[in-house]
Amino acid sequence: MKRILCFGDSNTWGHNPADGSKLKGCWPDVLEELLPECDIVRDGVCGRSTEFDVPDMPNSNGMEVFRKKYLNGRNEFDMIIIMLGTNDLLKYFNSGAAETARALKGFVTEFKSVFSDADTEILLVSPVHISRSVLKHPIFKELYGENAVRESERFAQYISQTAKETGAYFLDAAEYASASDMDGVHMDAEDHEKLAKAVASEIKLILFRE
Repeated sequence: MKRILCFGDSNTWGHNPADGSKLKGCWPDVLEELLPECDIVRDGVCGRSTEFDVPDMPNSNGMEVFRKKYLNGRNEFDMIIIMLGTNDLLKYFNSGAAETARALKGFVTEFKSVFSDADTEILLVSPVHISRSVLKHPIFKELYGENAVRESERFAQYISQTAKETGAYFLDAAEYASASDMDGVHMDAEDHEKLAKAVASEIKLILFRE
C-alpha cells in the first residue's frame, strides 16, 4: 500500500466557507475514496503558511512543523503533497507568490538532503486563487487585500518553476477548483471533489504509471 502525506492549510483541513466548520469530504477524504490502495495521511492546519508564524495560530509555521514531524526520523511516505501559500498573502506578512515559491523550494531541498536515498515523490500544488469576494467578507477583508488577490493568481507561475528546479512534480489547483464566493478563500465540497480527482489522476501517473 502506498503511503501519501497531504500537508497543507485550511483548504486541506476542510474549512467550510459557509460557517467555518469542518467539511465532510475535504479533498484528502475524497482522495482516500478514489484511491483505496493508498494510505492517505492528513496534515492540514488552519492558518498554516510556508514559513511565517501566524498570530494566535499554533503550528502555523509550515516549515517548522515539517522539520519536526517529517525530517526528524524515518521517512514513511511514497509521496508528499504540499499545498501552501494562501496564508503567506495575509496583509501583515507583505509577501507574494515569489516568496512562497522560494519557501517551498526549501521544503523539497531539505527533504531530499535528509533522505537522499529515498524514492519519495514530492508533488507541489499551487493553491486555488483568492477571489475578489474576499474583499467584501466581514472577517477576511481585514486579513487579505488587493495584493493577495493579485499574487494568488501568480502562484502557478512561480511554484511550477520551483518544481522544475527541484525535480518535484507540479499541479495547479486553480485549473480544477475555485474558492467559494462565500468567503473568497476556501473551497466548498464540490470543488474539493474536483481537486481530489485531479490529484488522484496525478498520483496514478506518478506512483502507478497509469
